[in-house]
Amino acid sequence: MRKLLLLFAFLPLLSFAEVPPCPISIPVVYDLTGALEEGAEVVAIVTDLGEISTFSYDTATSYLNINTDATFYYALCKTASGGFTYLYMGPSEVGGSGEFSVQELEPLPSSINEGAKAFGRGTLISFGSGTLIFLGGIALDDGSGGGFFLGLLLGLVVIVYGTMASAAYGVFKGAQTSLKNNREVQRRAAARTSSSSSTFVVTPVDREIVPTEYLEKLDPTI
Repeated sequence: MRKLLLLFAFLPLLSFAEVPPCPISIPVVYDLTGALEEGAEVVAIVTDLGEISTFSYDTATSYLNINTDATFYYALCKTASGGFTYLYMGPSEVGGSGEFSVQELEPLPSSINEGAKAFGRGTLISFGSGTLIFLGGIALDDGSGGGFFLGLLLGLVVIVYGTMASAAYGVFKGAQTSLKNNREVQRRAAARTSSSSSTFVVTPVDREIVPTEYLEKLDPTI
């Protein structure tokens, strides 16, 4: 019984422990404003080591999220008319024309993930606290059953209302994160127009310029 009481006593504290993020799950984010024509899609991306990387491209913000960090990238893109083009993304131009400066960005937190994290943590604390109250009632019961039922009642109240409060806080946290993300996107857009500094360039390149080892990964069927 003492072991159970100690376990549930520390359960609310353990819920605050932060798990170190997995580096693979953190994308490299680049702002490709002006680099792709309207309606174009990124089909595939290969790194400088010849590895195909997973990615996502947000047409609303022109943010390209690449899930593998590298010195430079080649990308295969499909135009709105159905044709294909190639992009070099790296610290210097390798050929072609129409160079665009882009900026490496910190990934924005997901509003859904932040809300779910807040809800989950609050729910865990509620269940841990409610269970601890219930076990405390059992430990203090004098044999009449009064302590058992009182602990059960108070524990259920803590769990139910704690879970409801956690749900409300989770919605609030998600909305708050979404607003912060919108402000950050606007701030980055303003900074982009007022600053010429960049860490990468994006350059359209001809198919013949793309090295064979990268072309075979990007474009095996075309």
